[in-house]
Amino acid sequence: MKRLLSVSIGIAALVALAGAAVVIKPWDSGSSESRSSDLAPAHRTGFEMTTNATGELEAKEQIEIRSKLETQSTIVEVVDEGTLVNKGDVLVKLNTASIQDQIDEELVRVESSRADVEAAVNAEKIQISENDSRLRAGQMRLDIAELALQQWRDGDVVKQRQNLTLSIEQAQRQLKRLRDRFERSEELLTEGFVSQNERDLDEIAFIDAQAKLETARLDKLVYETYQHPRDEKSKLNEVEEARAELDRIITQNEINLSSKRSTLDNRQRTFELRASKLAKLQEQLEYATIIAPSAGMVVFATSMQQNNRWGGNEGPLQIGSNVRPNDLLMVLPDTSEMIAAVRVHESLAGRIRPGLKTAVKIDAAGGSTFAGQVASIGVLAEGGGWRDPNRREYTVRIALDPTQGQGVLKPSMRAEAIITMGTIEDALTVPVQSVFNDGPVRFVYVPDGSSYRRQPVGLGRRSDVLAEITSGLQEGALVLTREPAPAEINARAWSNEELIAAGYDVDDDGEVVPQRRGPPRQASTAGG
Repeated sequence: MKRLLSVSIGIAALVALAGAAVVIKPWDSGSSESRSSDLAPAHRTGFEMTTNATGELEAKEQIEIRSKLETQSTIVEVVDEGTLVNKGDVLVKLNTASIQDQIDEELVRVESSRADVEAAVNAEKIQISENDSRLRAGQMRLDIAELALQQWRDGDVVKQRQNLTLSIEQAQRQLKRLRDRFERSEELLTEGFVSQNERDLDEIAFIDAQAKLETARLDKLVYETYQHPRDEKSKLNEVEEARAELDRIITQNEINLSSKRSTLDNRQRTFELRASKLAKLQEQLEYATIIAPSAGMVVFATSMQQNNRWGGNEGPLQIGSNVRPNDLLMVLPDTSEMIAAVRVHESLAGRIRPGLKTAVKIDAAGGSTFAGQVASIGVLAEGGGWRDPNRREYTVRIALDPTQGQGVLKPSMRAEAIITMGTIEDALTVPVQSVFNDGPVRFVYVPDGSSYRRQPVGLGRRSDVLAEITSGLQEGALVLTREPAPAEINARAWSNEELIAAGYDVDDDGEVVPQRRGPPRQASTAGG
């Protein structure tokens, strides 16, 4: 059967706690028989599985005080750390010189912008009035043109046609009268009652009447053919021109009013932006004086940073200190309920759950121990930083009993917690440093004459003090609590029966299969 030649130290391979301190509190000390300092008997006992973790106190509830200024400033007044303040007390005053200068400049801009808005409002009112005047004038011209057209159609045209018709009728009657007179003069001339001259005058009058009738008829023809269409077109054109002018006035009014309103809107927006900026600056001026939102004890953020495990890089909060936007300046913790925030190694985090009982020792409180229980476990592991980049720890928050430590416990006090992870009531145990491993096989060294031989065992629950043996070893058997020298080792290979008794399997190739779950296939165990 193949054997792995390398043997590693059992406590490093089995526990792998990488610095997490685990303490075992025995319930039964076992036999008091004297024994060699290098040998320890396997004995049955009960013990608590606990782990130590360190951290610091913090308030369960606390209010963060941050700078609300949008620019960097400096502190001109600050309350002393540790002061018990009431709601409304001044905590910090920041330098406001630059903000006040900006406010003074912005006030001038706001007043100028307000004047521009008023001017734009007046310009809009004037434009509306001008638009109304122009619109009324344009409407008046259109109304007059339409009335003139209607007057021409219903009055002038009718009157002119009547006059022309009357002229024709008069010319016709005159022509008939003069024709009759001329014909009578012809008869009277023959009879000798009138002279030739009288007859010629009547003829001339008759011819003139004919001409006048023709002229009257021509006047009507000319009027209907030329004068009336021309006058109608002229009147219609005047109406259309007046209507077009009115449309132009309406369009121009809209353009002018839109321009004035656009100017007004722009100036109003400018005013609102400047007023908003002024209000924001005034708000910033108010933010420069930080008031306590509730009662509490003042704790500087710089103190919290200096108390963390890496230490803070900034000096204490004091007059002249630079403050950046959103900087955490201080906290007001409610010390009536305290939390111990401790860190445990990632190898133990999975065994810790909310509700586990704890005891938290606070050196700053005279070394008193306070009861508590696990409230929560961090979701993400935190790195060990540059000192130990491979280290991963989880933050465990322990709620302390609020009935203890009233007025004594304060944030950032160092805390050492003992977390009880479980209880083993009765188990066969050996010192954890006596357990070693060779590949998948766990074993102990047992006396064999003047040397020590390797004894395969089944390993159960363990800590860095005790390890539970589930198979392969009898109660009272002695085991070596150190790694023997090469000359002390009996190199005899263990048999398949020993491996099976300890809970291991051997495959067809003679390789050892990792320890199985459940009891061994054979009931026999090896003594020491």
